[in-house]
Amino acid sequence: MKKILILGSEGFLGSVLVPHLIKSGNIVVGVDKCFFGKNNTPEKNFKLYKKDYNQLAKKFFADFDFIIDLVNISNDPASELNKKFTNITNYLNKLRLYKKIQSNKKIQRYIYMSSCSVYGNNKNLISEKSKPKPISLYSKLCLKYEKFLRKKKKIPFTIMRLGTLYGWSKRMRYDIAINKIIRDMIFLKKIEILGGTQLRFFCYNEFACEIINKIILENKNQTLNKVFNIGNFNTNIIQLTKKILKLTKIKNVSINHEKNTIDKRSYEVSVKSAKKFEKNINLKKLTDESILKTFDKIKKDKNPFAKHKITLNIYKKFLNKHDPIF
Repeated sequence: MKKILILGSEGFLGSVLVPHLIKSGNIVVGVDKCFFGKNNTPEKNFKLYKKDYNQLAKKFFADFDFIIDLVNISNDPASELNKKFTNITNYLNKLRLYKKIQSNKKIQRYIYMSSCSVYGNNKNLISEKSKPKPISLYSKLCLKYEKFLRKKKKIPFTIMRLGTLYGWSKRMRYDIAINKIIRDMIFLKKIEILGGTQLRFFCYNEFACEIINKIILENKNQTLNKVFNIGNFNTNIIQLTKKILKLTKIKNVSINHEKNTIDKRSYEVSVKSAKKFEKNINLKKLTDESILKTFDKIKKDKNPFAKHKITLNIYKKFLNKHDPIF
């Protein structure tokens, strides 16, 4: 039984990861400001601290086998709202955290959730050896912190560069491509595509959780101090829309295609790393089944247009009330 600390436990991925790791027999502690509410159910193997993790003393972190860092302002428009706030949250606070945990003797792994958006615009098939070309502030700070971890090496780490996430979560998000497309085709009967030819690497949130669990369970140190691109398929938004319509068999959906877009990112990422973790997995089957599972959950959503399900709205509200101070 492992004792695991999840920073950002109540967010989109954390709300799926907590029950996944508890089910695997671990003791899980969450730390979260709860911008998006308390989304995990209290139980004997889960405790939540509603706090900024930087307010916690050094000794708090000393008792964990694994620390999983999910804290990031990860939505590109949200990260541009207040660059000072983003820099504090996505980089400077992490340096403070590192100082508190760098002398921990018990920690087996610090798992940092980065992003494949560090590749920016890249015409070649991406691997971990490809040169990053970050465009947004979010991706630039991800890469900056990655470099810090790789240079320091005072604690054992694994960096996961996730594809664009999708799937159902108690902290639901409709500002990510697949979730938004499904919501709009169900409830609005229309889909808006901006650009649409940009390639993207997508990652089912439950698949990401399973990879994290594999890292925790491994005993050969194959992931020690390494970077992994994690996701289950590549496509562009035009083809993605067609795929979802075909899978779900929804009829009478109009498509509004605006060819111009401010989003300059485009990258296709190899799935070799994902297959190393799940050697016998059929990624096409996983992708189709996960999209259908997400569709089945979203069509039961009683409030699919709630403001708090758009990350940008949450941070706008917070920043209107607070001036971030370093």
